[in-house]
Amino acid sequence: MLHRLSIALITLILLIPGCIESQSVIGDKEEEIPLRLSFKAETLDRVEDQGPTFDLKEELEDGPVLILWIGSACFGCHEWTNMIRESLENGSLNESTLSVVSVHGWSGIEGSEEVMNAFGLDSNDSSYAPWKIVMGKENTPALDYFSEQDTGYGLYEAYSNPSTPTLQLIGDNGIKMWQSKNYWANSTILDEIWATASKL
Repeated sequence: MLHRLSIALITLILLIPGCIESQSVIGDKEEEIPLRLSFKAETLDRVEDQGPTFDLKEELEDGPVLILWIGSACFGCHEWTNMIRESLENGSLNESTLSVVSVHGWSGIEGSEEVMNAFGLDSNDSSYAPWKIVMGKENTPALDYFSEQDTGYGLYEAYSNPSTPTLQLIGDNGIKMWQSKNYWANSTILDEIWATASKL
């Protein structure tokens, strides 16, 4: 009896394929995240940060933005910061092509003091970032680029939960155009970023 019931159920399932959705009813939340995003968050409020609040949409008015996701104890973050800074200082990369912004990715573990000591001070024991440093938090709202309405997603989730270091190239319409999760700094990747940005 149980065997016949099992066969009947399998036959029924095979005969009515259109009635069962292939994807979960809950769906993949990531599919709902808009392609064009922005966010506003506090900075370290140094002179280099040009104010206490960062607005990605405003930053994109001047062209593409390279986001470097950082944490103070992340050795790769220090390497990337140093390589980008040195490449801008020696002229091997053109600063007019895009702007660089470091976004803190470890808000649950460390705060602004650690980030300031690691990246915010121009001293010998710091991987100084002469560009804006943004203190992103997991619950910082990701905004729709055009309407500036809250998408319902936090900053980290909206930007694919980036590990540190992650480099993301954001086009002037808020779309993530390129990403690298290469842990150690690499000049070839840096050249590729600038070449991509120059075409946007």
